Parts: sequence; structure tokens; C-alpha cells
Amino acid sequence: MSFKEILKNTNDQVLKGLILKVKNESMKKDMLWPELRIFLKDLKDYDEEIFLKVLNLITEKKYK
Repeated sequence: MSFKEILKNTNDQVLKGLILKVKNESMKKDMLWPELRIFLKDLKDYDEEIFLKVLNLITEKKYK
């Protein structure tokens, strides 16, 4: 699964915003985990299933 597929299958606009925020922040070259953690926690609190999918993409650096 990719970010594009997750976003395509998501109708919830708040959830899409959280996913995009995490994706954009994690792609930064100077990204720091403590900063990203804030956005990851918001995503986890909103939808844990999507959080796990997104976390896997980030750790595997699969942004396409």
C-alpha cells in the first residue's frame, strides 16, 4: 500500500489532512523524530489502523 492508495481510499477530510501532514513532515531532509512524533500521535489517536499503515511506509521510506 502507498500513501496515494491510502489517501484515495479515505473519504474523511480530517484523516486525509493528518496523513498528508505526517507524510510531508517525514519527507523533510532535516526531519527530527521528536517533531514528527506529535503528528504521528494525532494520527494514531484519530485512526490507529491507518496510523500503522502510514508508520510502515515512513519506516520503509516508501513515499511514492
